[in-house]
Amino acid sequence: MRYALLITGSPYQSKACHSALRFLKAALSSSDHVLEGVFFYQDAVLIGNKLTQPPRDELNLTAAWQSLAKEHQLPLSLCIAASVRRGIIDEKESQRYELTESSLADGFQLEGLGRLVELINTTHKVIQFR
Repeated sequence: MRYALLITGSPYQSKACHSALRFLKAALSSSDHVLEGVFFYQDAVLIGNKLTQPPRDELNLTAAWQSLAKEHQLPLSLCIAASVRRGIIDEKESQRYELTESSLADGFQLEGLGRLVELINTTHKVIQFR
């Protein structure tokens, strides 16, 4: 089965990112599943902020997602509009807004809603975590 994940819940005020990560780890252990991509939308885009520093005794969700994506070559897409609104920008957006820094964590990419539509149209299921 080919599927995509849509995550909309904040990594700090819901368990959406935790639950999606655990689900993904389990699904990737089966050869019957192919993940086409992960799309973070609304407050879930906060997962891609490289400046966030969780307490040392808590799981670093951003690092966990980065590690899993690197290990399995998974695309992690953040909605660009939701990200910019929350101060998460890449080098290109930093130049566009005449800022000196970027805040997008490695392994994440800014994408428009067209990417979500593409995932919806090319997979069997989209599983949402909110």
